[in-house]
Amino acid sequence: MSQNRKIGFSSAAARVQYLLLMGLFRLAVTRGLYGRFARGLGRVFSPQNAVFVRQGDEPPFKIYLNDGYWTRFALYHTDYETEVETVLHHAAGHTDVFCDLGANKGYWSVRAAPLFSQIHAVEAAAGTFASLTENVDTLPNVTRHKRAIHAESGRKLQFLNVPLSHASARIAEANEGADETVETIAIDDLIPSGTAALIKLDVEGAEIAAFDGAGRALSDGSVFIYEDHGNDPACLPSAHVLKNPENSVYFVSNTPRKLCTVAEIRAVKTDPFKGYNFLVARAESELLRAILEGFAKPGG
Repeated sequence: MSQNRKIGFSSAAARVQYLLLMGLFRLAVTRGLYGRFARGLGRVFSPQNAVFVRQGDEPPFKIYLNDGYWTRFALYHTDYETEVETVLHHAAGHTDVFCDLGANKGYWSVRAAPLFSQIHAVEAAAGTFASLTENVDTLPNVTRHKRAIHAESGRKLQFLNVPLSHASARIAEANEGADETVETIAIDDLIPSGTAALIKLDVEGAEIAAFDGAGRALSDGSVFIYEDHGNDPACLPSAHVLKNPENSVYFVSNTPRKLCTVAEIRAVKTDPFKGYNFLVARAESELLRAILEGFAKPGG
């Protein structure tokens, strides 16, 4: 990912803040310290200070320097989910549609913009949606949806923004306080019938409901990249999709590996602080076949 990587700054002060932050990050010994360093410097410098990260000729992705999540994953640790990037490139040319569900601030929508003619970026949290808009508003092939992915469309759900962790925002449980109300949309209502789309699903605990609203999309040959987190020993989203014997699940690594049981999935999740990416599709999906063939080619 770091190849052909270009960085621009919103101001000279942003450049100074970036250099200080990268130096402080080298001292961090826990994950929590990364965020503290970013937020601490963010109180000293302007909250508008930002970095623009561009991969090759792709559009830039804007990262505010007080953002403890993206400054860590896209600026300091530059190899961010490289397996997802590889899947995107192998799917390009085999489908026109990419769906970024739980799009956050639009990182994968920006990365996918040169590869697919139609992109749907779905984000529920109002503040994060505003940052998503900043990043994709000039990209004509990206359609934004301020919705929550769920089993059916049109429901009103309470949404919880997690303090200090915008990437962990999620649908609220019944006994939790909520910050805003959001309308739902089902994947089958997002993707036209007969379309085999590439779908990245990262919806913080709503994966099962999302899959329940995606039966037609799967039958039409869509391929999902979904997260099964290391802190979930029950592997709930994977266990759910494996209930359907028509589904094939692959662990996304240098060589994708088909996994048939929850025990096999649990075995690859060795870090409880990490989200692991898996593919799921119908076994006969042509898009899945193209992606797997891309991995199998030399240098794939």
